[in-house]
Amino acid sequence: MANLTHAELITPERVLFSGEAEAVVLRCDGGDTTFLANHMDYVGAVDICVVRIEGVQRTGASDGGTGAGGAATPGGGAATPGESTSLGEVRAAVHGGFVKVADNKVTIVAGTAELAEEIDVARAQRALEAAEATLEAGSKAGTAGRGLETAEGRPSGGDVAEADAAAARARVRLEAAVKLKADLSRM
Repeated sequence: MANLTHAELITPERVLFSGEAEAVVLRCDGGDTTFLANHMDYVGAVDICVVRIEGVQRTGASDGGTGAGGAATPGGGAATPGESTSLGEVRAAVHGGFVKVADNKVTIVAGTAELAEEIDVARAQRALEAAEATLEAGSKAGTAGRGLETAEGRPSGGDVAEADAAAARARVRLEAAVKLKADLSRM
């Protein structure tokens, strides 16, 4: 049996994942980070990124494919009570937050997060295109007349920052969803 750590991914609205896993991979303020079983205590800011919970385990129970707290787990198949079943990897698009590691438990708290299988790819693509159009328009026209232009004539301020953040969020959503769909098509 592999060394496991308890992982939780939660938002104010719900628990997206709660269960045992071999590793949790995400991007923190210090760069890409992997948390394994018995990792030292850690607290950090989570960037806009794809969180990967690898080597997911679920102990059999009659919970209809949900982990603790009613969180959906991929696969949804029932395991024999007491039997540990590997479900592979859970991916989620996370739009910032915090991670805490203590007592062999990784807890990710995000303001907004979506499991890869819940992402509307077409909507994410439209959001990316709209954000890129805003960035392109801002770089061509500047933000003259709104007082948001730098001394060098480059656009700055709210519109560009918001469009940049929206583009980053859309890219992460697409990365999580497209990778999941590619993996499923190979099965």
